[in-house]
Amino acid sequence: MWWAGKRASARMAVAYAGERAVRLSLGGMLLVAADVDGRDAAVAALAAGVRELPRGTPLRITVSGAVCRPFLLPEVAGVAGESDWMAIATSMVEDRAGLPAGSPVWLDNGQSSPRMAVAIDAPWQRELLALSGRALESMRPWWAVAIESVGTDVSGLAVADSDELVLLIAEGDTYRVAQTYPLDGESASAVLNRALVTHDVPADGIELIEFNGGALPGQQAGDALPFRKEASA
Repeated sequence: MWWAGKRASARMAVAYAGERAVRLSLGGMLLVAADVDGRDAAVAALAAGVRELPRGTPLRITVSGAVCRPFLLPEVAGVAGESDWMAIATSMVEDRAGLPAGSPVWLDNGQSSPRMAVAIDAPWQRELLALSGRALESMRPWWAVAIESVGTDVSGLAVADSDELVLLIAEGDTYRVAQTYPLDGESASAVLNRALVTHDVPADGIELIEFNGGALPGQQAGDALPFRKEASA
């Protein structure tokens, strides 16, 4: 998959950016944990934190489901190849992903039917690239890192970050549902329950991963999935 990556090393900074929250950690320790309102505030908060990093520190940025969204493409007869699929995905960004036309799109080569695509909001991408410069090693959705953290044994995964709930349901190695839902101040479990009713899917087997909205600077950020809320005992 295009989002495959390696676990961050101890000297690498890891960031999270979304419409409502920003995080920055180094060596597993939170340096920045800020609530924000919109892209401009998020970029400013992250840029201030990045400026305080030791010179030459590599940076990995994760983004919320409001910034980078998965979506499935319909079956289309007569598609000749990847260029045709890319044209179809690009034409459906507004309808399927809810992002502006012209948003950058990637195709996931991990499954052929239905095809899965991922789109990222262009202004977000541009501003995050600009603030990180040559230090940037990768920019990926937080939900993609969540997929890696749980492995391949789950058939359904719901990832609630600071902005959106991303629902991914698979049959074997094939995603049958890949959709985002705004949280809008509701609990992740409430939004998830409504989404499962819509798809006529039972809650059994759906793992819910949540972003730690109450984190504070100086706390541990986590290892396999930085900024994750610890499950209740």
